[in-house]
Amino acid sequence: MNLPAARLGWRAAIAAPMLVLLGACTTIKLNHDNTNSITYKGGPEVGQQLATRACRKAGERSAIIISTVNKDPSLPPGTGRQVATFRCSSDEAPATNSG
Repeated sequence: MNLPAARLGWRAAIAAPMLVLLGACTTIKLNHDNTNSITYKGGPEVGQQLATRACRKAGERSAIIISTVNKDPSLPPGTGRQVATFRCSSDEAPATNSG
C-alpha cells in the first residue's frame, strides 16, 4: 500500500533515504526526544560529518553532537564502533579549530 509521506510522518520520510545514502556500515536511530543516534566506525570527525550529512538530508544545516561513546565499553575510548547522539540545527556548524 502506498501512503503519502505526510501520513508516515516527517521522520519516516527522511529516515529511509538517509539510511540508503549512508550505507550498511552506519546506522541512524531516530529517538523520541528530538535527538538522533548514529553508529559508525571512525574518529570524532567521521561522526560529525555523517551526522551533518544526515541533518542536511533532513533539511537542516548542521548537527550538534551531544555525546559519543564506544558501542563496546570494554574497548579503549575512540576505538571500535562509536555511537554518537546528535541533534539537527538550522545554524551553520561551528568552525573547527585545526591548530
